[in-house]
Amino acid sequence: SMKQKHLFNKKLEKYHISKSKYNISWLGHNNKPETRQEHDFYPTPPEAVYPLLKKEKFKGEIWECACGDGAISKILEENNYNVYSSDLIDRGYGDIGKDFLKTFRKTDNIITNPPFKISVPFVYHACNLSKYKVAMFLRLGFLEGVERSELFKKTPLKKVYVFIRRLKFVRPHDKKTANGGGFFAFAWFIWEKNYNGKPTIEWI
Repeated sequence: SMKQKHLFNKKLEKYHISKSKYNISWLGHNNKPETRQEHDFYPTPPEAVYPLLKKEKFKGEIWECACGDGAISKILEENNYNVYSSDLIDRGYGDIGKDFLKTFRKTDNIITNPPFKISVPFVYHACNLSKYKVAMFLRLGFLEGVERSELFKKTPLKKVYVFIRRLKFVRPHDKKTANGGGFFAFAWFIWEKNYNGKPTIEWI
């Protein structure tokens, strides 16, 4: 609705973000799902999720807002968390057709592996919608860059958990690994509401 968009733009102003750069249809995120590469999809490996749950506890509901085939959500549910799962594209799991960047649903926590090209707006939006914590599974290279350095200054980043071993990503329909080998350096980035200290790094 127009009222929701107005409120959302006010929230962007809180972080001094250019509305022309991150408008409601960020970076082509409103493209129809059928125009995307149907099989360009690599679920989050289980060995990426369990270490997070050993390090962090989450109070209340968790929203997995880019749930894919449920790779993260299923493990959260196994660990007795109350999980709401959604995705823009139908991968056979969760509430389908939900564009996170156009959704204004409040929640306690958000945990996801966001599309990397629009991960910055994902973080801003998640920080606005969550009551307690945001956990984003991102490439370690997310630490780099002028744009993301501004993000870290304006949002309550508390912790970065760096994987000591590189993770392997496999496409479910043909078992092929990403970019031939599929091994990337990843980390969990944790934002916590009202945290005002410097972010710290741990290795997992």
